[in-house]
Amino acid sequence: MKLREILTSNFHFSENEALLKYRFKLINSMFLAGILFATIAGILRFFMGDYSAGILDFTMVLSFSISFFYLRSDKKVFDLVSSMQMAIVFVLFTFITVALKDDHTKLLWYALAITVTYMLKGIKAGSLMTAATILTLTVLYIIPAIDLSMRPGELVISFLFYITLSVFIAFSVIQQQMSLNNVQQANSKIKKQQLYLHKQLRTNPSTNLPNTLALKERLSVTKCSVALVNLKIDDFTQISNIFGHEKAMSLTTEIAKILRRFENDHINLFHSEPEQFSFLIKKYEKNSDVHLAKTIKTFFENRSIIVQELEISISFSIGIARGDKQKLIVHANAALHEAIEEGTNNLKVFKLDEKKEAQQKNNLYWNSKIKEVITQGNLRVYYQPIVNNKNGQIDKYECLIRAIDNDKVIPPFFFLQAAKSRGMLPNITKIVIEESFKIFSANNLKFSINITDDDLKHNYLTRFLKKMSKMYNISPNRVYLEVLENITSAKSYDAVKQFEALKNAGYQIAIDDFGTEASNFSRLMTLDADIIKIDGQFIKNLDTNANSVKIVETIVSLAKKLEVETVAEFVHSEEIYEIVRKLGVDYSQGYYFSPPLPQIQVSSKHHVVA
Repeated sequence: MKLREILTSNFHFSENEALLKYRFKLINSMFLAGILFATIAGILRFFMGDYSAGILDFTMVLSFSISFFYLRSDKKVFDLVSSMQMAIVFVLFTFITVALKDDHTKLLWYALAITVTYMLKGIKAGSLMTAATILTLTVLYIIPAIDLSMRPGELVISFLFYITLSVFIAFSVIQQQMSLNNVQQANSKIKKQQLYLHKQLRTNPSTNLPNTLALKERLSVTKCSVALVNLKIDDFTQISNIFGHEKAMSLTTEIAKILRRFENDHINLFHSEPEQFSFLIKKYEKNSDVHLAKTIKTFFENRSIIVQELEISISFSIGIARGDKQKLIVHANAALHEAIEEGTNNLKVFKLDEKKEAQQKNNLYWNSKIKEVITQGNLRVYYQPIVNNKNGQIDKYECLIRAIDNDKVIPPFFFLQAAKSRGMLPNITKIVIEESFKIFSANNLKFSINITDDDLKHNYLTRFLKKMSKMYNISPNRVYLEVLENITSAKSYDAVKQFEALKNAGYQIAIDDFGTEASNFSRLMTLDADIIKIDGQFIKNLDTNANSVKIVETIVSLAKKLEVETVAEFVHSEEIYEIVRKLGVDYSQGYYFSPPLPQIQVSSKHHVVA
């Protein structure tokens, strides 16, 4: 047993046993002090030759030790024995008082007894002690055989002293008890508030259904097989916009009442988001989740919900996941998202897609990494040559961004989406512009830079490009701004006006990935493009796909009529290169000539064969 366990209480005292706990500690300390004092005294007396007194001291040590450990065995035993000891102490005080010749010293013993009783046993016992003390002194005063030798006035003063002492100590004990009661009440209020907050945090306020936090906690303690069915109200935002937020929330309340009918011992309903509900199926059996989802869909297809005299038809997009409890919510949401992407009133069951999961992990990694890569200067500009199909010489370069992570060169596919979500695409574009201007200031080659939707939204391009052109003495007609396919001409950020300003400043406009959407033809006219880059999917299989040949022929014909130059992307072999040249494409770009490299070359090894 550890010394700390011997010297401290092993009892658990409740808040109502505060005085008992205090008495235990006090008597515990008294016994320990008595054991220590008697042990030292016994050793000294043996050394001094007083063996009888030494034996008496060690007898006291033994007696105190037995009492010490016995009192610690049980709270009830301690309460009983300590009360008996208090009675013995009182009797002892009485005998001492009688035996002492000094009357004032006698009175101090009584005062001490009263004080200790109040402190250890409370107001009731202290009051009885006070009454017993006054009665004892009165009896001693009355009995003729006892010579108390105290005048009546002094006796009355003594009584007043004991009563005053009792009142003072009683008030102190009452005050202590009130403080304990206040603490107990405060603790009770805090516990109630904690319970209330605990419930509020786990409850949707509009329907009083458990929310996502409650769902996560339920999943963490569920040991059986599970499935999760997510239902999202179709067109909820539109309903809210048309009929108002209040009616939309009333609608969810009515839907919740209906969905509760599908609950049982193994199926629990949760309200995850304003327009989304979830059913957790415990003890999942094959296709029980799909059966539940289809039952709910059928039920709502045949009914309308009436909200404040308004009749509304409801349908759900549904996502289902099974198995892995740690990822169940994420997987069910992914299935729901897939169902929504395909339109309203769809149902999808999550299937593990390793490529998609790898992409999600990559996005998570780069979401936290991209800022560090940019701020620490770990972005590099790579250059891929664009060859003139007439003479086989390098006329231009495309400037492409790469990230350096753990000494590996990372293509933009892995980190550009993360940069976009963090609002950092303009930072990357500025790096590409400045680095490429610096490189091409040493030659007369032309070069292209990719422009993103975010660059146009920030409306900085014209100003920044003019600054770089002046700083590095680059003529604007050497710079091609490649407009990526996802760029729109939305009026919200005046994209058309920005392109007009760039054209007027002398910069060239190129449309990237041409041919992937029908909107390209209108973009040709709107943006007044100087060059179009034919999408690689039409180029890479020209030697095996006749339709690709026809599409490229059509694009080249259109470009010539519009007096716009063409570039073939993904030229990966000599066969493809020869076909591209025969089809009349002006320029070629691809791994047949060179992959993107961190430096440029001013000439090409590829020559046109006459």
